[in-house]
Amino acid sequence: MILAVISFALATFATPGLLATPAQAVTIPTVLVDNAGNAGEVQSQGTFGGINYAYRIGTTEVTNAQYVEFLNAKAASDPLGLYETVMGVTDRGGISRSGSDGSYTYATRPNMANKPVNYVSWYDAIRFANWLHNGQGSGDTETGAYTLLGGRPRRPTA
Repeated sequence: MILAVISFALATFATPGLLATPAQAVTIPTVLVDNAGNAGEVQSQGTFGGINYAYRIGTTEVTNAQYVEFLNAKAASDPLGLYETVMGVTDRGGISRSGSDGSYTYATRPNMANKPVNYVSWYDAIRFANWLHNGQGSGDTETGAYTLLGGRPRRPTA
């Protein structure tokens, strides 16, 4: 899911082969999708796959290390719920959080830095995409490739 969202956000970047910003930034490897004017495939539900512009798409999933950079930049206080506690306590979770609200810090768990991030919602993913789109660091999470109206949608409970 997060790969698809980031792929859309990368459509606005022109850096050949990589999405890169200032030093120590998250870098996402990309490839060019350059079939502008593609008519798409007609199906019973409609026509899908047509594009009218060239864009870049990510070639890998977002890693725990990349998401940790995002969390450390944007979630010292985490009102949007960008971090889920299961990230730090399950076998598939690769990120730990320490500190208290207002001074949270995040780190990858042992041997998990280069594995795909888990427990990220659609809203977390588009906020990450906006952060990339807006230059990372203190970049905005609510506007960019996507426009959000703020708040945090409730997640279903098990």
